[in-house]
Amino acid sequence: MSNEKSRRSVLAGTAAAGALGLAGCLSGLTGGDESEGNEQLTFWHAMGGGSGDLLNDMVEGYEGADGQAEYQGSYEETLNSLFSSIEADEMPDVVMIDSLHNQQVLDTEATQPVSELLGDDFPTDDLVSAVQDFFVVDGQLNSMPFNNSNAILYYNKDAFEEAGLDPEQPPETLEDVREYSEAIVDSGAANYGITWPNHVWFVETFYSLADELLLDNENGHAGSPTTIHTDTDFARDLWSWWQGMYEDDLFLNSGIEAWGEARSAFLTGEAAMKLDSTAAVEATLSGAQGDVEDNEEIDEEDVDTFELGTGYHPSPTEDRTGVVIGGASLWVSNQMSDEREEEVAGLLEELSSIENQIEWHKGSGYYPIRQEAISQLEDDGWFEDNTHYATAFDQLLESETTPATLRMLVGPAREVQLRVQERSQEIFAGDVSVEDGLASMKSDVEEELERYDRVSGQ
Repeated sequence: MSNEKSRRSVLAGTAAAGALGLAGCLSGLTGGDESEGNEQLTFWHAMGGGSGDLLNDMVEGYEGADGQAEYQGSYEETLNSLFSSIEADEMPDVVMIDSLHNQQVLDTEATQPVSELLGDDFPTDDLVSAVQDFFVVDGQLNSMPFNNSNAILYYNKDAFEEAGLDPEQPPETLEDVREYSEAIVDSGAANYGITWPNHVWFVETFYSLADELLLDNENGHAGSPTTIHTDTDFARDLWSWWQGMYEDDLFLNSGIEAWGEARSAFLTGEAAMKLDSTAAVEATLSGAQGDVEDNEEIDEEDVDTFELGTGYHPSPTEDRTGVVIGGASLWVSNQMSDEREEEVAGLLEELSSIENQIEWHKGSGYYPIRQEAISQLEDDGWFEDNTHYATAFDQLLESETTPATLRMLVGPAREVQLRVQERSQEIFAGDVSVEDGLASMKSDVEEELERYDRVSGQ
């Protein structure tokens, strides 16, 4: 299949599935074919706030080229901007894409493996194995891991004490979460025990911890998946627990992808625990200390300071296998001159340097992708002084790599994500039974998988 045909087919498949609802931002594009006289190295990303400012400084401070960093909005908005730019043959040189969408970007054939750009002396072996394992497909590092995270438990130690719970012993299993939540609500320490946004990432994490495959063909890593495993005892037990938590007012359902609402509920004491990304450590810690100036959704008067605790993401089973990674990676256009390729390779090497990885970790909360950077932080006593960051690293490094702990690799990722979240919402609301909701989820996902393969010609 030619590159041009492949791109058209994949973009058509995407549009058919409804993921090209956003037109994308094409103004000011300077990527694409260098023969057209473009001079600036363009770098699109999805980092707002302080993390975005730090990333802009890193990219634009790179001395190897005149770099221009451009914030494109959310991960989804950045993805759609990428598709629009590919269709217009004006793809940026480097673009940050949510790891959930790796397969769809690969299917466009508009990118090139970063392993082909990096020099032979680039320390690929120093990349954290749990991260590298996901981004290596068919033996090639297709994109550069950069802003990566996993999900952990955050909890209010003061609420734990008020509920008679040990503030140094967070819940380890879902059974524990219910027990703790009952104690919290019954004592009046908080209105709800726990909250998290209705997002497929948490479903993936529940499955990975129990070493259960969410999709067939090894979560898509052994071939295009054809079904989702929601017709199992594990799935029925998981959603029954989840629905029961909601029905008994122990779980606060903030809504589909409602990250801000879940974070606000935790900081204002509405819920005593939350599941969230490790990238939220700094903001959550500041919020627990009363600093919510950057959070427009919270009135400062509604926040009572409290001592923050963090723990591993609770597991559905007594045995823990590992967590899936989250965050994004950096993809590179395959339409660049040799000179631009050298510049991009230099930028990727600089961004992944020990010094920059440490600065990025401390400034953003995402963990370093280099083992040597982690070792230096340990030697400097960083994790001893910043124990919440240590929670994320310990959980990551203790994770076993199995097909179940590799995040799903699927073409119509956004559509699969939405079907899982929408059907989960119906189960919570009691609109359907757990059995019927999971059956609908399975048929809906299978339809999306078949449609993508059919329309995109994969």
